[in-house]
Amino acid sequence: MSLLTEELLVPALADIRLPDSPRFVPHGRPRRTGLKDYALAALGSVLNTCLGPREKLAFGILMYHRICEEPTDHPRPTWNVNPERFEQQLTGLLARGWQAWPLRQVLSCVERDLPIPRKTFVVTFDDGYANNLIHAAPVLAKLHVPATLFLATAYLDSKQPFPSDDWPVAGQPGVPSETWRPLTTEECRRFTANGLVELGAHTHTHADFRGRPIELTADLTECCNVLRERFGINQPTFALPYGTKSEGFSGPALAAAAEQAGVRCSLTTEPHLVRPGDDAFDWGRFAAEEHDTATTLAAKLGGWHTLVRWLGRKMLGRGP
Repeated sequence: MSLLTEELLVPALADIRLPDSPRFVPHGRPRRTGLKDYALAALGSVLNTCLGPREKLAFGILMYHRICEEPTDHPRPTWNVNPERFEQQLTGLLARGWQAWPLRQVLSCVERDLPIPRKTFVVTFDDGYANNLIHAAPVLAKLHVPATLFLATAYLDSKQPFPSDDWPVAGQPGVPSETWRPLTTEECRRFTANGLVELGAHTHTHADFRGRPIELTADLTECCNVLRERFGINQPTFALPYGTKSEGFSGPALAAAAEQAGVRCSLTTEPHLVRPGDDAFDWGRFAAEEHDTATTLAAKLGGWHTLVRWLGRKMLGRGP
C-alpha cells in the first residue's frame, strides 16, 4: 500500500460508524454489513477523493427515511439518521463542491436534453415521518438544500405508526411519537411553505405490489388524488415502496403501471447513478444511512462505491 493510499484509507475507515445490529429490509432477509464491506466502502472513498467522480455525465439521488434522535432504553430506530449526522452529511457534500437540485429540476433538464452538472445530487425522503419536519426541515433551510418528500397518503393525520415501519417499538408506550408518527396534512403544508420541499407520491397504502400492477395503478391513482385535492399537486413525482428489483418490488410491469397512473417518474431503491438516456421510470437511489459520512456519500454519488463493491463481491464470491 502506498503512503498516499494509507494516509487516506485509515482516516476513511476510522470515520465510518459500525451499526450495533443488522439492518432489516422489509419483506426480506436481514442485511448485515461486515468489516469487508466497510473496507470496500473506504476504498471507494479513497478512489473518489484521489480521482474525483468516476462517471462524468451522471448524477445521484439520496434516499432518507427517519431523521430523529435515538431514544434511550429502546432499540435503535431502523432506517434512521440522527439530525447531527444528517447535517454533517449535507454540509460535507456541499463543502466538497456538490450541489443539491430539486428532483423536478433534473427531470426538466432530462426531458429537454439539457446538461446537468456532474456534481449534482437530489435529496429525497420516503413515507412521510413527522420527524422530517421537526429535524430535517431546519437543516434543509439552513443549508438551502431542496428535497422531495414521498408521501404514503393513507396515513396522513394518523396517530398510529406506518404499517410498513419495521422498528419493533414504534408506537409503544414511552417511545417518543416524533420518532415514528406520520405527518399531518397541516404539517405537510408547513413543510412545503418555503418552497424548498416538494411533495411526491409513495402510493396510498405503501402495500406490497409485487406481481400486482393493476392494484398499483389503482392505489397510486388514489395517492395522486389526495395530493391534488389537499395540496394542489398535479402529475407528482413517485418513488416505489421498497423498490428493489431482486425481490420484485420494481421492474418493467410496475413502472408501466406507475406511468399509467399519471406520475412523472418512478424511482427505485437500486443503488445506481442516473446516466444520460436512463428511463425516468427506472431511476435508482442511494440509501443515506447512519454510518455514512460526507466522504462515503460522495463516493456513492461519484460512482466509485458501486464499482468497488461489485468488484469486491465478485472476488469474494458473494451474490449481488
